[in-house]
Amino acid sequence: MDASSLRISKFDGTNFHAWKFKMRMVLEERNLWEVVSGEIKAEQCETQLDQATYKRKSRKAMAVICLAMEDSQLPLVRSASGACDAWSRLEDHFEKKSLANKLFLRRRFFTTMMEEGDDVLEHINKLKTLAEQLEAVGAPVCEDDLVITLLGSLSDSYQFLITALESRSDTLSWELVTSRLLHEEMKRREQGSKGDEASQGQAFITRDNQRKGRPVKKSWPCHNCGKIGHWMAE
Repeated sequence: MDASSLRISKFDGTNFHAWKFKMRMVLEERNLWEVVSGEIKAEQCETQLDQATYKRKSRKAMAVICLAMEDSQLPLVRSASGACDAWSRLEDHFEKKSLANKLFLRRRFFTTMMEEGDDVLEHINKLKTLAEQLEAVGAPVCEDDLVITLLGSLSDSYQFLITALESRSDTLSWELVTSRLLHEEMKRREQGSKGDEASQGQAFITRDNQRKGRPVKKSWPCHNCGKIGHWMAE
């Protein structure tokens, strides 16, 4: 089973964080991750059988990694001594632990804002991904900062929910806040769909009355009292 059979997009130099996670799952599934991650090192293999097994797994893992990369990215790992070395090169290149990269990611994390109409789950995932990227470069974000940043980044229409959460006496966990947000979005969608159905029903009645040659009640006065909205017979 290769990476393509699992429908993993080849790495093109973008979104390394997501590709890295998917590749780890592939390597775990093929029992190769321990070699790639360095959990098992070549110098730890004492017997010839263990050494042969390590080399075979390393070659196999190297093939899986390279076949899941676009040609433009292969120069980064082409001269690697093995799968573990190739993986380390990719991490060093795309997850630089420099001060500049940490500053760049922190700035993105704290300035990401949700616009009205944006999907809540997408916004949550965006912030969570940035937090994971910060952890990968050695600048982790604590859960309190993660929760505070999420609440502070929401659009104005969620202000009442923010106020309700702030009034709670217990600690606000990431799981609690995100579940409340997703529940609120689900309610809004349901209310929106009901409103659309009501509008469609009224439009159908209007068209039906017009088709039968009867004026719409809303637009014509009663012949008896002169008020709008009903007929004399009613």
